[in-house]
Amino acid sequence: MNITGRKERAARKLLAKIRKEYKKENGEFITIKEFCAYTKIDEDLVKSFLI
Repeated sequence: MNITGRKERAARKLLAKIRKEYKKENGEFITIKEFCAYTKIDEDLVKSFLI
């Protein structure tokens, strides 16, 4: 939500789409690299939100 500016439901749907793209089960974690590759958001920007 914080990174994309989307509401909670939209952010959860985005995570579900990323999991599907990378053939992960519900509840499996998505890496920063996977998130950035899918959304085309710079890794350093994402990392700054996590610190």
